[in-house]
Amino acid sequence: RLCGIMGTSLGPVVFLLLAMGAGARSVTRTAMRARVPVVSSRLRATLAQGKTQQNVRNAVQVKSSMGPAYDAIVDKIINPPSLLSPEEADNAIRTVLGLVGVSFFATFGVAPQFKATLKEEQSWKDIHGILSSEGVTSVTAKEAVSKAAGNGVLLDVRMEEKFASKSLPGATNIPLYRPIQLTNPVAVLRALGFAFFGVSNSERTPGWLQKIEEAIPKGKNVYIICNTGGSLENKPGTKFGFESQSLKAVHFLRKAGYSNVFHVKEGMREIRL
Repeated sequence: RLCGIMGTSLGPVVFLLLAMGAGARSVTRTAMRARVPVVSSRLRATLAQGKTQQNVRNAVQVKSSMGPAYDAIVDKIINPPSLLSPEEADNAIRTVLGLVGVSFFATFGVAPQFKATLKEEQSWKDIHGILSSEGVTSVTAKEAVSKAAGNGVLLDVRMEEKFASKSLPGATNIPLYRPIQLTNPVAVLRALGFAFFGVSNSERTPGWLQKIEEAIPKGKNVYIICNTGGSLENKPGTKFGFESQSLKAVHFLRKAGYSNVFHVKEGMREIRL
């Protein structure tokens, strides 16, 4: 978006500079052409009046000694060679206009859609505030496995490939996020942006709550684990704890009517199987 804004802002400036440069050269040439007859007439009048100042004599001597070369130099001064040929100038202007058009489209067409795809139904700041006020019960992974074996479900909300590589015994995998589906230009741009910054290219799994409700009765105790665990506790340098998928899932399940939801602290990253 920043590139689009810069292109939109700088494009017209470049175009105006090119136009002003071309206009300035044109005005200068016109003025000099108009000035030559005046200078020539003054020179002739000066000579006719017998005014033989040293600079006039020098000019006349130089012109006499150089002959046609003098006229050629004067012509180059009056008509300086252009940096660009007319065709090159036209192509440059077309290119600038094209870039301005692309930047305008990217800024006002693609960027709003791209920004909209980054938004979730609730920000982590809001979720952190709600969970902090309501309170969250956290358990260890060992406790979660033991308690889920009774009247409970151990819910792993990591992506499928993470779950396949390492998981706790008896865990059910219903990923909260999935890899970005490259089905449209906006999704492709988003995936490229995440890849550029080294961030996992993921998006919310459509129908996630519906899958939860189909697989887990609301009367069950649900123990939710992700990769990092996260935390609501504020530490130096943080205002809203440490965001995690498991804490988000706790919030979403509570909103959906699940009353016995527990958070597995630390997450799978700290577990050695």
